[in-house]
Amino acid sequence: MKRYILSAVAAIQFILSGCGSVLMVEVSNPSDIDRDTELVEVSLDDVKKTLNIKDGETFIVKDGAEEVSYQQTYDGKVVFPAQLKAQETKTYTFAKGTPAEVVTQVCGDHYPKRVDDLCWENDLIGFRTYGFKEDAPSGYDIFTKRSTDLPVIPEFYRRAKDPELTKIHKQLKKTDKRAADRFNWDSLSFHVDHGFGCDVYAVGPTLGAGTTALLDGENIVYPFCYDKFEILDDGPLRFTIKLVFRPFNLGEKENIVETRVISLDLGTYFNKTEISFENLDRNPIVAGIVLQDKDGKEIADAEKGYIAYPAPTMNFDKHQDVDNGIIFVASVFPEALAKAETVYFSDEESKTRNNSTGHVLAYSEYESGKPFEYYWGAAWDHSNVKSYDEWISIVEKFSAQLRTPLIVKMK
Repeated sequence: MKRYILSAVAAIQFILSGCGSVLMVEVSNPSDIDRDTELVEVSLDDVKKTLNIKDGETFIVKDGAEEVSYQQTYDGKVVFPAQLKAQETKTYTFAKGTPAEVVTQVCGDHYPKRVDDLCWENDLIGFRTYGFKEDAPSGYDIFTKRSTDLPVIPEFYRRAKDPELTKIHKQLKKTDKRAADRFNWDSLSFHVDHGFGCDVYAVGPTLGAGTTALLDGENIVYPFCYDKFEILDDGPLRFTIKLVFRPFNLGEKENIVETRVISLDLGTYFNKTEISFENLDRNPIVAGIVLQDKDGKEIADAEKGYIAYPAPTMNFDKHQDVDNGIIFVASVFPEALAKAETVYFSDEESKTRNNSTGHVLAYSEYESGKPFEYYWGAAWDHSNVKSYDEWISIVEKFSAQLRTPLIVKMK
């Protein structure tokens, strides 16, 4: 009997190891809040070394008996989603094997036919930034999503630039302008919600949905659109893009070049963003959310490290009133801010900034050699987040997560 038990234990160990080594990764949640679909990072080199992974070989990740999807990233990491209750610890097993196919829920692309748009999305929300065909100051834009966790932006752009649909639209414009408008809204425009979301967020020459900018005294130095880009990760669980901007001068400082690295993960409303500048040692920096009213609903909390705003949406349909709801926006910072406040435009400046009323601003300091890191994102009340109060709860929970990260140990 004893010999039989020992043989069974040996067989189980052999199966778990995949005929080789096994890497155990312990993930602990030290906080008093539940963590929902948060990507955990481990070193790809450590995984390969421990499992003795050779060229062409693959591995699987398991949470107990359940296989977990993962992605290898441009910066040498393996990322996989973890869900942990408050104070919970889980152990994930890495072993050689063939992983199951992963459904892509996080991705992005470049759309040169539409002023060099760069768009990306995850299962919850989508975003856009503009290229130099726009040739103007411009902040981040938002694509709302609902009714699906699969990518929708590629279909938005496909329809908007479909040659056959465009041809029909041009023909209608010659004979019946109203019918042409109706065809545009129904068949071409991604400014109309056809059941999966749309673009109804107002940006213009502002900081939009949380863009950063340097300060020259008290004046915002608005960044123009990106000059060069590189997609570093394109799903299925993380999208990462690198943006490089045109050189500019700031006072006596010349040829300053800004670089942004933006990442969006599965299951979060927020983009992680790292900002760095060449030829700049130190300077005040702000992140801002554009305001469309003076209702005072924006929140500027320097101590908790976030700004937030319930943004009204636009109606692009010229022939009927459409309620496109409210888009909740926020920028969140890992540490307390130097200052956070609302700054309104003068009447003259408002006219040059898409008739927006101002910004809610978060103030910090950029230091050379230390990328400025923060997070920005959004949700929509026609989708998962139904109220501003609910959004603020999500923002405060996310802020708390940043300050109490998961603890990851390889065993």
